Amino acid sequence: MIKVVALLKRKPGLTSEEFSAHYFERHAPLFRAVVPDEVAVGIVHYVQNHAVAVGGGRFEPPYDCVTEMGFADRAAMARWKEFYEGPGGEPLRRDEERFMDRDARVVVVTEERVPA
Repeated sequence: MIKVVALLKRKPGLTSEEFSAHYFERHAPLFRAVVPDEVAVGIVHYVQNHAVAVGGGRFEPPYDCVTEMGFADRAAMARWKEFYEGPGGEPLRRDEERFMDRDARVVVVTEERVPA
């Protein structure tokens, strides 16, 4: 599976709880609403992994969320990229500005391998 793994940091001024609530409760439903069927069919995996503070809250996680988006194949990933960067993806990009520090985002395209 081709997977995009994105390390996300909240926008300055937001708490981790505010970031997580917006991303999960507002952005994910927006994602489902605006992604057209011909793009969505190629997205076979979408998971938000929200960071958990450890050490009694003394240690700030370096990122607030690690998001995984898996695609059926490279063509499906290309359809997603074209959609996201085009006019159709504008609502998602505009919403990201509300809660995400897009300059701090790290994106890695991976190929998932599951050991035997």
